[in-house]
Amino acid sequence: MTMRTYPTAALIALAAAVGATPTASAELIREVNGPDAASIQATVDAFRADLGELNAPEPVNHPGGRREVNWDAAPDSVSDPNPFPGDFFNADTFPRARGIEFLPTGDTTGFELSSTAASGEPVEFGFDAGFTFFSAERLFTPIGGATFDVRFYDPANPDTPALSTGLGVVFTDVESPDSTTMTFYDAYDNVLLTRSVLEGDNAGMSFLGASFDEAVVARVSIVGGLDAFDSVVMDDFIFGEPRAIPEPSSLAVLCLSAVGGLMGRRRPR
Repeated sequence: MTMRTYPTAALIALAAAVGATPTASAELIREVNGPDAASIQATVDAFRADLGELNAPEPVNHPGGRREVNWDAAPDSVSDPNPFPGDFFNADTFPRARGIEFLPTGDTTGFELSSTAASGEPVEFGFDAGFTFFSAERLFTPIGGATFDVRFYDPANPDTPALSTGLGVVFTDVESPDSTTMTFYDAYDNVLLTRSVLEGDNAGMSFLGASFDEAVVARVSIVGGLDAFDSVVMDDFIFGEPRAIPEPSSLAVLCLSAVGGLMGRRRPR
C-alpha cells in the first residue's frame, strides 16, 4: 500500500470582478492505493474529516461539512443497461439533493451505473474479471470515452452554480501510471491543481482527494484510464458542501477582504 499526504500552498489574488484572476487557497492532498477497501479506508476517512461532518441529502444549505455519492440512491431505472443521467444528483428532492453534476467531455457520450445482483442484469458492466467495491454494489463509469467534468450546484437551488472545498474519488483498477488524473478549476477556469491517481494492481483500489481551506472549486475534470486499453471505474465521490457562487458585488468585497488579510500578514522588516 502506498500513502502520501502533501500540504502545499496556493497564491491568493483578486478575483476577476475587481480586475484580476484567481481565487486561491491552501490545499491538502490525500492519496492511497491498495488491494481492497480496507487498505484505503483510513485515508478516505481522513479526507472526510478534512471536509467536515456528513450532511443529509436534502435541499438545505449548510455553512460547512460534506456530501457524498455512493450510488445507492440510484434506482435500477438509471442503472445498466439504462443510461445514467449526469444531473441525477442535482435535484431539490431527497435523497437526490447532493449539488453535483457529471458532464461528458471529449469522446464520452454519457454515463452508466453497474446493476445490482437483485436486478437480474449482468453485474459490474458485464466484465468477467470483476472490480473491487469500496461501498457495494454500484459502480460508475463514463461510456464512449474516458473523460468527464464534475460541477457543483447549490443543493437547495439546482440551477445555481456553486463552489466546493474539495473532491475525493475512489477508483478501481487503475493499472497504468498517469492514466487517470484529476484537475481542479476555480470559478474563472484557472487550474488549482492537477494530479495523477496512484496506480496499483489489477482490480485494486485507489483514492485521490484534494481539499482547500476555502470553497474555491467550481469543477473537476477527470480522465479515467486509457479508454479500451485500461478500464477504470469509480465508486464513492466525496465533496465539500456546495456553496452558491456569490453575486459579482459580493464577490468583489470578499476578494478585497482576502487581499487585505494577506497584506496584514506581511512580515515586518
